[in-house]
Amino acid sequence: MDEVKRIKGCQQFLALRMGVDFPIEEKIARASGIYARLGRRLLEDETIMRLLKDYRLAIDTSWETMRGVGIVRECTVCAVEDGGSCCGKGIEDKFDVVLLLVNLLMGCRLPKVRFSSDGCWFLGEKGCTIIARHVICVNYLCKRLYRKIALEQIQRVQWAMAQETDLAFLLEERIKEWLLGRGNR
Repeated sequence: MDEVKRIKGCQQFLALRMGVDFPIEEKIARASGIYARLGRRLLEDETIMRLLKDYRLAIDTSWETMRGVGIVRECTVCAVEDGGSCCGKGIEDKFDVVLLLVNLLMGCRLPKVRFSSDGCWFLGEKGCTIIARHVICVNYLCKRLYRKIALEQIQRVQWAMAQETDLAFLLEERIKEWLLGRGNR
């Protein structure tokens, strides 16, 4: 019987990893369901709370650094004046249930519908609508930015981004560990 419970827990865990083969609506529904059932208990875990706090600080630092060196300004000009956007349709496919759950734990509301038919599910009128982004979203710097921003400034941003993505990884792994342990109880 314990083996059956363990396998069932592992199957539930594997369902958390829904990736490109599943529509974003299904992943959002799964993350929302987990949050509704277990969100309060997840937020009672001291390690998860510490990692959430540290991760949020790292996210804020990344954005502050990007604003400070002019990346946010350049991206805005590119999107508004030049019609460009790195946040194209399909980027949301990279998100899994755990990353969406992290956003819910951080107090973010996940959009129920796509704002722009050719944009990422999480792209809104004023940019990204979520807090915790996929590593691709965090780390991507286009050729335009390398032409416009000094190398030492790019390196400052990359250091801040590395802190953010490292903490994202640690937090997601802790949440997976917590959920998997719960499935085996």
